[in-house]
Parts: sequence; structure tokens; C-alpha cells
Amino acid sequence: MPFKLEIPIFTTDVEEHDVRSFEQMSFKELLKLCKNFNSAECRRIRLELNAVGSYGDGGLTPNIKDAIRFLTHLRKSEILTEDQQPAIRIMIRPRGAKNDDKSVSPMTEVQDFQYSEAELLAMCQSIEDFKTMGRDVLSPERGDGFVFGVQKRLDGPLNELMLHPKANKRLTSTAHPYPCFLHRAFDGVLATSQNYPGTKIPIGRLVEKMKGHGFKGVLTSGGWGNATNNLETLGELGRAALKEKEEDKFELIVGGGVRYGNVWDICYAMKELAQHRDFWLHSSCLTGEASPHTEARTILMRLNAAEEAAKNWTMACGAY
Repeated sequence: MPFKLEIPIFTTDVEEHDVRSFEQMSFKELLKLCKNFNSAECRRIRLELNAVGSYGDGGLTPNIKDAIRFLTHLRKSEILTEDQQPAIRIMIRPRGAKNDDKSVSPMTEVQDFQYSEAELLAMCQSIEDFKTMGRDVLSPERGDGFVFGVQKRLDGPLNELMLHPKANKRLTSTAHPYPCFLHRAFDGVLATSQNYPGTKIPIGRLVEKMKGHGFKGVLTSGGWGNATNNLETLGELGRAALKEKEEDKFELIVGGGVRYGNVWDICYAMKELAQHRDFWLHSSCLTGEASPHTEARTILMRLNAAEEAAKNWTMACGAY
């Protein structure tokens, strides 16, 4: 199974006179990536749609008008056939960290996912608004869906994080029939569930909890920090989550600092899982200081090389 890449998008600027993404990558070039790497046999690229300019906040709910504008251009593109159209995952997140210090890394616990009732109502309304766009633009059959996650903090001396069952089920129910995916709100839950002596929760049980909340997959770095710091935990999570039967389908989407310089190492470290039907890599590869088009294509080229090498994995890790 080919290695697959999910790319977050933080712009909707698709005007004909300046088709730019992140002020560098043209919208048409993004379409060419989809044309070259998506097919009826396998869609290797999909997109996560976020609010314009929300990269620094870790991604926020896009404006409905911006989303319609972007998706209308995408779905009406003459460059892509229906089989080459990427699935779209829409971020549902009303705000970033409460901390006003933007120098704090979004990978740390300060990036909370604990919401008020008013914020939860806003999240539900956003989902309802996006669902009105129509199946020609947003289709569950294509794999289009929503990305979100709500935490709660347990009472007690350790203040562990856990998934909020009532809030998550409320949101996944609102989104039906569109599939929903837990985003990196899971990182803190996973980290605190594994790191405190006497309170460790089996990862398989966490997977069942996610499924019970209505999620069809999870985007995670495997805990605090980047994916490369948590490869052992990600491997354990993958073995618990990735199943062969279609009725057990659950995606593992590995993100957090995934770039062209480490994508080979990640694939090699997770070689027993990386070619599974439901394994994805997630990379903000359209934000590079050089050419983001080059970085996105370089990642895909390295995934091609890793896919070829995965047949025997005799090359030394890091050779590409």
C-alpha cells in the first residue's frame, strides 16, 4: 500500500491573478500534486482545511465563506478528475491557546482543548454550517469529514487529562454522516495516561475509548513533543489501532514535526505499520522558508523511495 500524506492548508487565496498559498505555493501547483499522486487505486494526498493564518495557533475553524470559496475552486478544477480530488478534513476548533504568549510552543500542554459550553455550541454550529455546502463540495463518500477533540481534566493530585466523552459524542453526532477524526488533543491524554506511575492506561483501551466517542481515526505525535520523540509509543498505538477488517477501520495519522528531513526515519522506525491501508503522515509542508512546493514534493518523493525500500528495508535508515 503506498505511503500517504495529509497536508494542512491555512489559506484560501485562489484568485486567478495571484493563486498563492503561504505567499509562495500556487494553487495550481497544489492541484498538480493531487493530479500526480491521487488515482482511482489510491488517493495519496488529502488536505486539512484551517482558518486563514491560523498556523501559529495550531489550526482553527475556517470561515465558512472562505471554505466555500476554496472548495468551490477545488471541486470545479478542470485539472483534476473525480478520482484525483483530495479528501478534505475541516478543522473545528474555536480558539488556540488561552496563553497570550505566542512564543510558547503549541506542542506543550498550554495548547489546551478544554472548552466552555458557549464554545461547544459554536463548534456544533460550525459543523452544521459546513454540512450545508452540499455533497458535491463536501462528501462523506469521498472521505471528507471533520477534525476536532475535547479534553477534560480529572480531579485529583495528578490532574491527568482525558477525553471528554459527552462533548466528543455530541460533536460526532452533529457531524453524522461525515466521519470525524480526533486531532492532537489526544497527545496530552496519551502522555498523561502513560507517564504517571500507577495510573497507566493500556493504549488499546484508549483506542476503544476514541472509537466509542465516534472517531474514525486520530492525528497524534504520540505524546508531548514531535513524532520523532515518540516513535515507540506510536508503534504501540499503531498495533492497537490498525486493523485489517473494513468494519474495524481506524486511521493512525502521524504528525508533529514531520518534514522531508525525517520522513524516511519515521517510515523506517514504523516499517511494520507504515504501509497499512489506514496509516497516514501529516506534514505542514507548505510553510517552508524556501519553496514549500519543493518541500511537499520532496516528502512525496521520499515516501516513494521508502515505499520501494520497504519491500526489503535493507538500506540503512537515513540514506535518503
